[in-house]
Amino acid sequence: MSPRWRALAVAAALLAAAPALAAKKALAQGEKVDLNRAPVVELMRLPGVGQQRAQAIVAHRARQPFRRVEDVLAVKGLGPAWLAKVRANVTVGGAAAPAAPAAQRTASAGR
Repeated sequence: MSPRWRALAVAAALLAAAPALAAKKALAQGEKVDLNRAPVVELMRLPGVGQQRAQAIVAHRARQPFRRVEDVLAVKGLGPAWLAKVRANVTVGGAAAPAAPAAQRTASAGR
């Protein structure tokens, strides 16, 4: 592998890891993450939640929004011990509204 390709490969690996590394900013005392609205990066700030578990939470809530905090236990890999650890930092608000298609946003912006 040439030095140029090696440098590109290292840069690509760092860029891929950057969101995960940036997301691990610790939650402040009393700060809450809404399981129904938080993006993957914000969910990753919870202890024990990496990119895969955060994506699993997002996928689950897309099918069935969480009605109560305990509903998150239906996500594979999250158990009662994890919930006991993060309960003070999670909440469930209303389900996030689906994004409007780009054509609708553009058309309504011109009004």
